[in-house]
Amino acid sequence: MDVAKLINEMGRTPSATARATGLSRMTVHRLRDGVSSPTLATLRELALAAGYDIDVSLVPASDPAAAVAARVMADPATPPLDHLEEWGMTDPGDVEAISTWVTRLERQGGHDPKRLLELAGRSSAPQHRKGARFFAPKPGLTQEQIVEIANSALGGLTGALSGVAAARVYLGHAPDPGPVVSWTNDLAAVAQRLASTLREADEYQPAGVLLAPTMPAYFIDMMMPPAWDHQIVSPIQAAIDLYGLGYEELANEITEGW
Repeated sequence: MDVAKLINEMGRTPSATARATGLSRMTVHRLRDGVSSPTLATLRELALAAGYDIDVSLVPASDPAAAVAARVMADPATPPLDHLEEWGMTDPGDVEAISTWVTRLERQGGHDPKRLLELAGRSSAPQHRKGARFFAPKPGLTQEQIVEIANSALGGLTGALSGVAAARVYLGHAPDPGPVVSWTNDLAAVAQRLASTLREADEYQPAGVLLAPTMPAYFIDMMMPPAWDHQIVSPIQAAIDLYGLGYEELANEITEGW
């Protein structure tokens, strides 16, 4: 719940909110209008006045903007930041988030391409993505068959495969078993198709299919190898995802010589 909604939830005018929280009316107006951002202490006062409290916890990061930022910085095939929106791959909010990550990655990783991809992978790991859905491997199915199922579920929809599916294409080998990542903007439709063959699970399945939402910019420079007829993320996106999944050696193989 953002601050404006929280104030509305309280059912009070800014003046009444100020009295209830001990904040000045000007401060409440600025918070409500998005002119300034509240500290955690201020946000808790607002929440308590509305009958709520705040529970803060650390969770693994998975921000798609981190991966796109690394690609903007290290991938010639990815448009510069100021051209992404023109390509129809981002909206203004995405561009701001990507720009913030560019600054963050520059600060954390300097200009070492490998370090940038490792950091981006850790910060955009598919298994931690909000909204991700997990499908367990079915006994008796080979990894190739699971990849085929994941690819068929994307048929006609926006999306691309990553994880071991990408490693098999770019390296000719992949851990078996291993996770097949399916990035898509049509989560519900793809999930429905997957559920007709695979069992959905509550937790990440390292040998199954990981279905997750993402930014359209993930699909820049994706490939469809003739021998497979599969939609596969670009090599750099595959490397970022493999770093995030914990397959550092595979990621290093893909990026060797870059």
